[in-house]
Amino acid sequence: MPLDRLEISSFKSIVNQTMDFGRVNVFIGANGSGKTNLLEAIGVLSCALSGEVSYAALAKRGVRLSTPQVFKSSFRDIPRHIAFVLDAAMDSVHYKVSISPKDENQFHFRTETLMCPEGKVSRGTRGQCLRFGVPAEPHDFLGAGEGLVPKATYFNRFNHQPIDELIDYAIYAPSTPVLRGIAQDSSFKEPLGLYGGSLAVALKETIRDSRQRGQLELQRLFQLLNWFHSIGTTERVSSQLQSSHVHTGNLVVKYTDRFMRDSFNALYAYDVSEGSLYILFVLLLLLHKKAPNVFALDNVDNALHPDLVWELMRHITQMPAINSGDKQLFLTTHNPTTLDAIDLFDSNQRLFTVARNKHGHTEVRRVEPPKDFTREKWGEKYGEMRLSEIWRAGLIGGNSAGW
Repeated sequence: MPLDRLEISSFKSIVNQTMDFGRVNVFIGANGSGKTNLLEAIGVLSCALSGEVSYAALAKRGVRLSTPQVFKSSFRDIPRHIAFVLDAAMDSVHYKVSISPKDENQFHFRTETLMCPEGKVSRGTRGQCLRFGVPAEPHDFLGAGEGLVPKATYFNRFNHQPIDELIDYAIYAPSTPVLRGIAQDSSFKEPLGLYGGSLAVALKETIRDSRQRGQLELQRLFQLLNWFHSIGTTERVSSQLQSSHVHTGNLVVKYTDRFMRDSFNALYAYDVSEGSLYILFVLLLLLHKKAPNVFALDNVDNALHPDLVWELMRHITQMPAINSGDKQLFLTTHNPTTLDAIDLFDSNQRLFTVARNKHGHTEVRRVEPPKDFTREKWGEKYGEMRLSEIWRAGLIGGNSAGW
């Protein structure tokens, strides 16, 4: 699992919080509580690991392009620190970085520390003497424009697989016009754009690869939505199905509706429900062989009926890519029914409530049963209520009734 633990200090609304993660991590809280800030902290960490925190690097990962000063916490009750700090544990690798604004358009690396599995420690400030170990070698010195992790990776100083996966991290927030194919995805990310781009291409590639592997994992889509008979792509756009007033790419997603007449039962992405497109997008992120292994979905309940949110989450937690440990997800939600698909007794599924305290600081709390609790004892304590009901009652925090 790429990211085991993250401590965030002085980053936006987060003064100091430490979180231990599983494979599926769900954050629930009110609007403005700091959920997206958590996802963006991981995004900045991903940039730092790549050796560059720049606007291009942030945009590639779906982080909002605020001025560097906005990334630092600013609260009345505490002094404002010169830098924000991200301290991460990834498998047997430990990385810590402090970053401060250089000017209105640039970020400055103050210090970086890397603890390697072999026990060697690398630390220092860019442009100054930095050593990977003792005795030092000529290439052990880090120049002003060099990143600690890329240089250590180049000289094979540690096992970098967890870091490589985290470097590919991105925050996805698909929008309906982009999913329908009538608006451009400005991220230009492959195989799927951050805002829903390249849906048809990714679907075509996934169907091809699934057939080659003899697997039909996209059948999960049929279990979630029972109104269609088949799904695929086409390059031959029919004028009967797409108006000349609608302009999409050459390749479009094609659904076949099982309730419509056989002579006219096809629909393109432009005409199906936004929820159908969103679910397809999420499944492709989990199935496409080139999709990142570590990613975030901001508002996993986007455009979905509450029951469908629960079904989608249930399928996510059961998918092979999750259970094998190949994927790690970070999901935000406002919909309490999302929680009902989470098994708190499975350490790979973790629920966090997010709220602002009386000073405005974001506080994150993991919801987990006490160590001596069984499922039966948990059920007795909460009167067999679902997690969504427990949350709405304000018993586990993260909503207006709880904090």
